[in-house]
Parts: sequence; structure tokens; C-alpha cells
Amino acid sequence: MKKIALMMAALLAATLLAGAQSMKEATEKAQEANAALMAGNHADALEGFKAALTMAQACGDEGAELTLTCQNAICGLMYSAAKQAFDDGDYDGAIAKAQEAKTVAAEYGNDEFVGRNESVVTNAYTKKAGALMNAKDFDGAAEVYKQLLELNPENGVAALRLVQAYTQAGKMDDAKAAFEIAKTNGKEAEAAKVLGNAYLKQAAGKLQGKDYAGAIADANEANAYNENAKAYLVAGQASQKSGKNAAAIEYFSKYLELAPNDKNAGSIAFTVGALYQQAGNKKAAAEYYQKAVNDPKLGAEAQKALAALK
Repeated sequence: MKKIALMMAALLAATLLAGAQSMKEATEKAQEANAALMAGNHADALEGFKAALTMAQACGDEGAELTLTCQNAICGLMYSAAKQAFDDGDYDGAIAKAQEAKTVAAEYGNDEFVGRNESVVTNAYTKKAGALMNAKDFDGAAEVYKQLLELNPENGVAALRLVQAYTQAGKMDDAKAAFEIAKTNGKEAEAAKVLGNAYLKQAAGKLQGKDYAGAIADANEANAYNENAKAYLVAGQASQKSGKNAAAIEYFSKYLELAPNDKNAGSIAFTVGALYQQAGNKKAAAEYYQKAVNDPKLGAEAQKALAALK
């Protein structure tokens, strides 16, 4: 029995000595990593802290404090690498590094660095999308804004930018779907203006290309999102050119309600007066000719038209 007790004591002593030796080695490795960090050698520092972490974790409770220290150092170094890539304009690199750093931080239970890396990812995607917009790669920008919304479905700014990207790319159905996301996230007015202006631009182009039905349809879409005098003007012109005088009168009248002092108001009022006169409505014709009497180009003609109605 005494022999067995001595053997157990010797084994325990050896175990304690091995633990002390392992802890010493872990501490020395962490110190080496810290020296590398102070020297600006982040790659060696990161590898050193990872090695020290493995050694400290093997020491159980005795290595708990060093384990936490190494984990914090690793999180800091990985975050710094991601942030540096972002600062250098390497947005894809920043995203990849920050995603990896976020995963490691989450594994260590370090919520602070999880949040920091999430910010790097969001900012990198935002910058990347902006650069693609500036380069007129609207399809590419749209894909990045979609990735931002996958990260945070409540990102109203990303949804608004997605509307802009799709309208610039001419993908109006996609833009309308993105509008609904923007609307849900507090960007309805801004997104409606973007869509309205995009449809107005399309309407003007179709009017010039003599696609009158298309011009009217797009002008109506423009007004559905963002009522605009110019959209009524385009719709009125397209209606008149396609022989739909009653519709032209309606659109031109709305234009004059919204923009009575516009530079084209006098000529449009004269046109409405003429359309009413053609329809046999002298009273309405006189009302609109009267609105054109002060027009520098058509004022005299408006006076003659008024006189002819009497």
C-alpha cells in the first residue's frame, strides 16, 4: 500500500510540474506574440496568440485568464486587418476579413468585436455599391444593395439605393419591388420621387420617339408615384398627337393647375382653348384663351381668338 501511495504522489507531482511547464510555455508564447505586435508584425503576432491560446486552453482553469487575453488579442488583430483593408479601399477583402473575424469573435463570445466587424461589413458593402453606381455599373450595384438588405432587411437607405440602381438600369419592375421595401423602412417619399422621375424620363423619351401610348402610360406611372406637372404635360402632348383631344385637355388642365407660371403655361393654355373651341365649347375655350393673353408669343393670337368667339 505504501508503495502505491508513493507512486501516486510521484504521478501527481509530475502532473503539476507538467502543468506549470505548459503554463510557462503558453505565457512565453503570448509574450513573444505581444512583442511581434509592438514591432508592427501583425501576422506573426496573430499566429503567436493563436498558438498561445491553444496552449493556455490545455491548462484548464489555470490558463483561463491567459485564454481570455489571447482571445481578445486575436479579435483585435483580425478586426484591425479588416479595417485596414477597408481603409485601403479593398472592399471585397474587408468584407471577407470582417466576416471571418466576426465568426471568430462570436465563437469566443466577444460581442463587442462581433458588432465592430458587422459595421465593417456594412460600410464596405455600402462603399462598394457607391463605387459601382459612380462607375455606372447599376446591375452590379443592385446586387450589392441586395446583399446589404440580406444583412439587415430594415436598412431603408439600402432599399432606397436599390430603387435608384434599378431605375438607372431600366429595370422598373424590380425598382417597384424595391420601392415596397423602402416604403416599409421609412423611405417612401424619397423612393417615390426616384421612381416618379425615372418614369417621367422614360415618358419623355417615348414621346420623342413617337411611342405615344407608351409615353402616356409612363407619365401616368410617374404621377402615381410622384405627381409632377411635367408628367401631365408629356401625357397631354402624347394624347394630342395621337388624336385623343379630350384626354389632352384633361392632362393639360392638370398641368396648368400645378404649374400656372411655367414658361410653357401660356402656350398650353392657348392649346387647350383651341381644343375646347374645336369641341364646340366656347365658354371653356374663352376661359383658356384668356389665360394666354399675356403670353409674349401667343398673346396677340389669344386676343384674336377671344374676339372671334364673341
